[in-house]
Amino acid sequence: MAAPQLKVWGTLLKEVVTNDLCMFCGTCIASCPVNVLIPTDDERPTIKGMCVLCGLCYHSCPRIELPVDDIEERLYGRIRNENEAYTGVIRAAYSVRSTDPKIRSIAQDSGATTSILAHALSRGLIDCTVTAGTSGSDYWRPRPRISRSVEELLSTVKSKYSAGAQVSGVADAAVGNPGSRIGLVGLPCQIEGARRLAMSPLGNQKIGKHVKLAIGIFCVDSFKFNKLFLEFVQEKNQIPLRQVEKVDIKNNRFILTAGEKVLMDLPVEELKPYVLPACSRCQDFTAELSDISIGAVGSPKGWTTVLVRSEFGEEVFKSALDEGVIESNPLSEVKPGLPLVVKLSKMKKQRQAPYVRRRSQQ
Repeated sequence: MAAPQLKVWGTLLKEVVTNDLCMFCGTCIASCPVNVLIPTDDERPTIKGMCVLCGLCYHSCPRIELPVDDIEERLYGRIRNENEAYTGVIRAAYSVRSTDPKIRSIAQDSGATTSILAHALSRGLIDCTVTAGTSGSDYWRPRPRISRSVEELLSTVKSKYSAGAQVSGVADAAVGNPGSRIGLVGLPCQIEGARRLAMSPLGNQKIGKHVKLAIGIFCVDSFKFNKLFLEFVQEKNQIPLRQVEKVDIKNNRFILTAGEKVLMDLPVEELKPYVLPACSRCQDFTAELSDISIGAVGSPKGWTTVLVRSEFGEEVFKSALDEGVIESNPLSEVKPGLPLVVKLSKMKKQRQAPYVRRRSQQ
């Protein structure tokens, strides 16, 4: 009888990275115990050094297998019910904004994500955060940023709309801090990676279990940074990225602004050539495996939709609300409310995701 094939980096490279399944979430990079997997500027992991054939990268990757029901039971104590088929488990849903005018003025939308995370950090509910920042003059290219103070956190606000190996920052934050509790903000695929990292029987659970609070951001698609921002925006349209102060997608429009000045305003439809190919294999719009999910869809302008999913997520949210860090209304009392969230989630569920495992499909 032939020996079973060893599943290592070479296997992951073949099955995921070069097969248009890789979301550049950074989970494989975080899982590597000898730090030979690294992120590259062409938005894919690569190896630089000697692989020790441990297989942790392969078995931590959410695009190899994502057993949704098992993860939900571990996180929430139950799997989603029929009413949650398109959104995932929801304990409560709100329309929220920060009460801090300064945070609202610099944040992407309402400042809710920043205020909730800053509250968790300042109250010692977590020890540090991993969010999408940038590096030096590499304007708008997302890179994992570790923050241990609210001041550091505030320097990472605003959405980047590209992948940035976010989960790799979890390993960087955990090194030398065996008991650290990390607050991770990520796209749905990045949250999936963090959960797979923590729960895969053959993955690197030691690193993954550092994620104490996972805040997921609603997402339809992510874009290739080099193609969209460097080649299309900066080179073809002659808009220097250093001048861009905000990138936004609202009402199916891609908008770049500098203060009150609109630098670019295009239909999102025109950006299809720049979407990461792996997005076509993603069904998750609302970051269904988060502790708290946040997005502008469903809430009035200046507010954001917050879906509280886990017991700890509820603890953090209520603590922030009780201390006046945020203000909220039940999502059921605002328009368009949860029905629009469900509608968009249902649309994304039409995509094929061969790596997702549900008991009902077995």
